[in-house]
Amino acid sequence: MNIEKSVLISIQPKWCKLIALGKKTVEVRKTKPKLGTPFKCYIYCTLSGSNEFFKEDCKGDIAEWNRSEMALKKGKVIGEFVCDYMTGFKAMGEVQAIYGETQETCLSNDEIIKYAEGKRLYYWHISDLVIYDNPKELNEFVVERYPCLAKLKRPPQSWCYVEEVEGGVL
Repeated sequence: MNIEKSVLISIQPKWCKLIALGKKTVEVRKTKPKLGTPFKCYIYCTLSGSNEFFKEDCKGDIAEWNRSEMALKKGKVIGEFVCDYMTGFKAMGEVQAIYGETQETCLSNDEIIKYAEGKRLYYWHISDLVIYDNPKELNEFVVERYPCLAKLKRPPQSWCYVEEVEGGVL
């Protein structure tokens, strides 16, 4: 059995929507996995951030929220992508002038610098995006819990390694 490590990444609904629409092609994180690129990332649509999405995108209209695609996807794994390359940098000054991918993050220079808090950031480039017709549950993924593999019970705060078995997830 060929087991390959992948990553499950938690992303708020508003960013999931932009990724699904192909507008956000770079995810910004404070850490990176100890995996060589390319590697697979599964997208977990968080429950947090749903209120902001509801207020901004649905303008507080509960009927529109219930009809929206994100209402059915929050709290689930909605898709996957391949992180084909990663760029590390220290965010200060004019990020866009140095790193042309700023626009692809859907964040302003000021937002990136504020998020960085003076520390190093990583751009995770999104390629080969697949959004599932039927989102997956967290318990369809496993994580290494010494001395064995265990089903994932709660989402990671940022990201975590998950195990994938050839032909599908355990």
